[in-house]
Amino acid sequence: RAAAPVGERPRIPLPRRGIWLFGFVILVAFTLDSGVSTWSTIYLNDDLVSGAAIAPLGYAAYQVAILVTRLTTDRATGRWGRTAVVVTATAVSIVGLVLVAALPWTIAAIVGFALAGVAVGALVPLSFTSAGALAPARGDEVIARVNLFNYAGAVLGAVLLGLLADAPGLGVAFLLPALMLVPILFLARRFGRAVAATESSAGASAYADGADPSR
Repeated sequence: RAAAPVGERPRIPLPRRGIWLFGFVILVAFTLDSGVSTWSTIYLNDDLVSGAAIAPLGYAAYQVAILVTRLTTDRATGRWGRTAVVVTATAVSIVGLVLVAALPWTIAAIVGFALAGVAVGALVPLSFTSAGALAPARGDEVIARVNLFNYAGAVLGAVLLGLLADAPGLGVAFLLPALMLVPILFLARRFGRAVAATESSAGASAYADGADPSR
């Protein structure tokens, strides 16, 4: 590999492991999003026979939960940290999806879909910001690569839940995104580490340039 020209800093390599890690989180979030967007109304109308007026409420509750979560995520991460927010949002959504699968009642499904939206509302923005923090000098490239995983998730959510609709049933099919969320509980610390690494790097850079990093 050719050396960097004199006076120029060497090009920072892309954090490929981080891209795959946060890409996986995006894939799971969009699998959940696509599954609920495509099948929640059908499940309420066809399987639970909730009626045409009630069936869209599951998706409406899901969207409201996403909006509220996105509006409060910054404040929550500032108070409790990214790791705690990721774990809490993921666990809440797992509970919501299990609720949909376990209780074939209209109210349980609507509440369950609302809870499912919490993970999407929190994980998507936190994944992109944490991924960009892995290599700030190439943040746009990192985020662009992570964003590619949303296309796979959109297809998986719509197709896989549809394949499970007949057997074992559409309600049980919502356990698929719930299972996919489980590994994120064990990856949550990486969200905090990405930010800590960036702050450490910024402090070292400031010190090298003669600045006082404590300011």
